[in-house]
Parts: sequence; C-alpha cells; structure tokens
Amino acid sequence: MSSIRFQIQSKSENANIYVRISLARGKVWKRKTGYTVNPKFWSKTKGMPIQKDEHLKSLKANLNSFSIKLERGMNKAVKNGVPITGEWLEQEISVINNSKQTIELDVLVNYINHIIDTASSRPNQKGGIGLSERRVKGYITFRGVIERFEKDFRKGKPILIREVDLQLVELFKKWLFSKKYSINYVGKNVDNLKAVCNDADRNGIETSSALRNIRSFSEQKEPEAIIYLSEEEQSVIANKELKRDALVNARKWLLLGCLIGQRGSDLLKLTENDIKQLEGIRVIEIKQRKTGKLVAVPLLPEAENILKDGFPYQISLQNFNEYIKEICKLAKLDTPTPGLKRHKAKKGEKKGIKPSVKGIYPKHELIGSHVCRRSFATNFYGRIPTPILINITAHSTEKLFLRYIGKTTYDNAYQMVEYFGKLQSKSKKESNLTVLKNNVV
Repeated sequence: MSSIRFQIQSKSENANIYVRISLARGKVWKRKTGYTVNPKFWSKTKGMPIQKDEHLKSLKANLNSFSIKLERGMNKAVKNGVPITGEWLEQEISVINNSKQTIELDVLVNYINHIIDTASSRPNQKGGIGLSERRVKGYITFRGVIERFEKDFRKGKPILIREVDLQLVELFKKWLFSKKYSINYVGKNVDNLKAVCNDADRNGIETSSALRNIRSFSEQKEPEAIIYLSEEEQSVIANKELKRDALVNARKWLLLGCLIGQRGSDLLKLTENDIKQLEGIRVIEIKQRKTGKLVAVPLLPEAENILKDGFPYQISLQNFNEYIKEICKLAKLDTPTPGLKRHKAKKGEKKGIKPSVKGIYPKHELIGSHVCRRSFATNFYGRIPTPILINITAHSTEKLFLRYIGKTTYDNAYQMVEYFGKLQSKSKKESNLTVLKNNVV
C-alpha cells in the first residue's frame, strides 16, 4: 500500500521539507518539496508544521494540498502504466509547484547560500573569475543578518525573494536601526539585499517589480580610527616578560610584522626560506596574496635582532589575533581609544560573524593583525619616501595610503616645506665652504 509523508533532515532555521513516497519494500523515494520550515515548529510524529501562527497554518494547508495532488498523480501514473521512480517524483513535484526544479532558490537565505557555494566560479569586480575571500565573508555576515531579522521580526518565517519590495525593505531598515547600527551599515545591508535579488532575477527567479525602486543610501564616512603601535609601545612589548611559549612566538610575529608592513594573511605564511640575499643585504621576499605582487622588504637591524634566535613558527590568523590582544593587555596598553570592536555572541545567541560596534575601548582590545601593516606605514612615514612605503604596503594610490595612516595632502605639503628647507640650508653651507676655499687661494 502506497504512503505519502513529509519530513525534514536539517536543524537549520530554514530546513527543507521533503516528501517521502513508499509503494512497497525497496520502492521508496524522497525529494525536496520546495517548502521550508524552522525545525522547532515541526512535529516529527505528525510530519506536519505545528500551527503556532498564520504562516504555519498556511504551510500545513499547502502541504495537504501538495499531498492530494501528488496522490492523484501517482494514481494516474499507475493507471497509465508509467513507472514511478525518483525521477518521476522530481518531475511531478515540478508540475505541482508549477515551477522549476530549483524552487528552493526562491527562499532568500537559500539563494545567499547558493552564491556562497558558487563563489569560486562567479565573475568578480576585477573582470576575473572567483569572488574574494572578503566578499564571501561579507555574504556569510549578510546571511546571518537576514536569519536574525527573520527570527526577530517575522517569527522565523523565511523571506521569499519575490517578497522583497519597498515595504519589506522599510521593515528591514527599521529593524536594523533598532539594533543601533550605523546609517552606513544599514545602507550596506540594503545594497546586499538588492544585489542578491538582482542576481536571482538574472537567473530566472521571480522577483518583485518594485526591486528597481530600492535606493542606496549612506552618510559621509567618518575618519577611521588609526590604531597602531608606536616604537615606544613596541619597545614595551619587546621587554615584557611572557611565560607562555605561544605568546613569545606571537610577539615575534607582531614585532616582525611592524617592521615589514604586510597583511596578517601574508605575514603568517612566511618561513626562514623566504629570507634572501640581495647584493649583500638580507631581505624577506613576499608574494602578496591579495595583489599577487612580489615584494622584497629589507630586514632592518631591529628585525634581525627579533630573528636572531630563530624564525617564529606558523600559527593561524585567529590565534594570532587572540594572542596579540593578550600580549598588549599584559603590556598594559590600556589607554581609552576610539575604535570599532566586534562583539562575540552572547549566551543563547547564534554564533557567527557580527558587525563591529563603534566605541571607546582599552587599546589592547582593538589590536588585531591589521596593526602590523598600519604601524609600519605610520612609523616610517616621513622617514622613508612615500612611493617606497606604498610599494611595500601595496596601496593602490597615495590618497588611500595617506587615509590609511590618517594623513592629509597638507601633511605632504609640510613635508615638502621641511624638505626644501633642508635643501636651502645645505645649499648655503656649500656656498660658504666655496667662499672659504677661494679666500685661501
């Protein structure tokens, strides 16, 4: 005797609902229905959603209707001698839903997952193939935001892409602002929402006709807080007694990083084999991951001193970030400092990447791998020609470099005045020396 039953297999908040048909022993097939549900609102014994609200009542009605249509299709197939197989079931579901087999992509979170899963084959802004690691992380963060919005503002009801209209966007904005997020962060999430829906539209997924009317917005970006370690602070860190080998090793990476100016992802991949001899000078050769550029950075005497008893062993970026915060705390770098800090999920909250929150924090709490590159750029600005610094830090323009270290075009002007002042002073000295020489003759 044939049977039809619905079930879920995932614990995620948007679990796919499967239909399972059984004709006889060994003749059992299961496929996705195109519907999703939060597992906590699903009854395993009844194979149906628990009717907590109107959405769940509607979902149950849809599944009942689905079951009736599927049973009719099965009876028709048996009558006409059509073999019932997994492929038949998949096709029948498509007919019932009057949609494509990728019906699950109508769900916003599922489509975001689709973008993440296909990131390596997607066109990027540089005209190549493959989204950057940073962009993928951005989509992961955005997915978390949408899931929290569904939970807080929609009682767990998943958003369908075709539902994304002006009214939903206004509710989304209202919810984000209620969480005390900045205008720019809210605007970024609205842009992400529109970008995902536009991508879905290009792939044949139904979208709202109001999608084109969703507008971007932002406010004038405030100057970014410049977090770096001065040479005095580096000296305090270098002389601090550390009892754990892991911290001693991380300190080596930190101080070395402040002297070679590379991103954490490039710094922590270095080994002793990357040290080369160049015309009698020892340099570290770095193939920058983000730019693909090969850079050779001379090892200054301070760097040689750090490496005199061996190269630090490799650690993960996550551990590095945790260790150097601890090191700077032990070094009592606790000056109240304005900056952005990412807060961990509280007890009971879903873990995931959360947006940074602006505030005043002890300096050691704001320290991360970024401090190496920024300390190098800031401390050596004005002592090493800016084009050389830019070549090492791999900023695309001087304007971006100056913004990165909190300088302006006026700082360049002051440098020029100082430079020309030194030239004039040097010229006068040479002139006086010439006169003296003529007098002797």
